[in-house]
Amino acid sequence: MIYLTYRRLMVESESTVENGALEGRTSPRAVCQQLVADPDRYALWHVWHDSRMRSVADRRARDRQIIALRSVHIEQIHRAALVRYLRKNRVSHVDRDVTLQDFHGVVDPRRAAISEHRTYVISASSQICAYDLLKLVGDARGIELLQDYQGSYEQYFGMFCENGRAARRGQPYLLRGLIPEARAEADALRARILAGERLPAAPVAARPGTGRSGRWRAIA
Repeated sequence: MIYLTYRRLMVESESTVENGALEGRTSPRAVCQQLVADPDRYALWHVWHDSRMRSVADRRARDRQIIALRSVHIEQIHRAALVRYLRKNRVSHVDRDVTLQDFHGVVDPRRAAISEHRTYVISASSQICAYDLLKLVGDARGIELLQDYQGSYEQYFGMFCENGRAARRGQPYLLRGLIPEARAEADALRARILAGERLPAAPVAARPGTGRSGRWRAIA
């Protein structure tokens, strides 16, 4: 494989979302179902994802495209982090509203929650697509590193949010001194991923697929 064309990247992504809404693991399926069930939200995702895939396609070299896909995956981890944090830690009511205010300022908490949920569905969908594209190009090590990064970043992000709530209440946060260390650890891991650590050594043969047209587009 020399490189993936923009058309191939989008056909792969659209197929991932459509198939993901029908099958697969519970969490990705729920995300894809929410995306395809709302035409307006799907249209927003398509515009957002389109710009990312054009950026990947413009690299026009296999290793550079893999690094670009890793970057897209990381970006979606960041954008989806707030909703993941609130859900994973079951942050609700006043605590949820305080955390939303830290990111959105003085706005209606309900409007902020709706906005964050829309961002989450769009970003998580693009993350699922980037993951499948990395599998397609055989970047198994990159996927492992990205999974490690998500765990590392979520640890830092959770500490950041909890420290923010404590500060608003005028209370001490016992883990505050560890926040810089947690951030540095996540930053170092991100740098390794984007530097191209452990890129797959050899091109991977193209596999057949099923886009909307019922067949994969040609690889450039």
